[in-house]
Amino acid sequence: MDVKKNPSDQALVLLSAKLQLPRESNPAPSDLLQTVQWAEELGRLSAVRLRAAVQDARVHDVSWQSIGDVLKISRQAAFKKFSALHDESKEYLDMTESTIDLIDRTESVFRSLSDGDFGAVKALMTYTCSRSLTKKKVVGMWDEIVQSTGRLESISNTVLQSADGRDIFERLVNRHLLIGVVGHTELHHEAGDWIGRVAYSDSGKITALLVAPVGSENLAI
Repeated sequence: MDVKKNPSDQALVLLSAKLQLPRESNPAPSDLLQTVQWAEELGRLSAVRLRAAVQDARVHDVSWQSIGDVLKISRQAAFKKFSALHDESKEYLDMTESTIDLIDRTESVFRSLSDGDFGAVKALMTYTCSRSLTKKKVVGMWDEIVQSTGRLESISNTVLQSADGRDIFERLVNRHLLIGVVGHTELHHEAGDWIGRVAYSDSGKITALLVAPVGSENLAI
């Protein structure tokens, strides 16, 4: 499979590279926790990639015996572990629920900021993100936006995108493939509009937050 065309494979390569980076002799606790998070995400994605590979093999009539031989388990064990993958309706439901959840979550983040409820936003952050995006930074940013363009009136056109800005609804397989997903929405204030972006980990936790003027070219997050 072409890695460049598969977001989950790209994430696997990226996480593997991150975990192999040289480490300082006396790393900070936040750096160690970041490594733990990367390793956990890599494990989840690897498991999903394995299930997808087995499903693809079965679609092409590879026997359970052959799959079991490769995995060094019995045919029966392979069947028990992976046969549920053929329930396509369940996969579609997982995909739909995952997408709706993160779209709702993206909008709720900005509604919470508008309501002055930073605690609700912080509760959705990863540990590393909460250390970086402090209450002072986030509330200060939002206060500047309100002073410039007034209060938030409405939110529209919320979609999920990959890091490169492409919509990805059709490419989500299930909630375990959500690493690198960004919620992208339009924030309509009393006297102007903004673009709001929220990046998520594979477990749906916030890893980054950005508010930029409409028309901004650099929306990397």
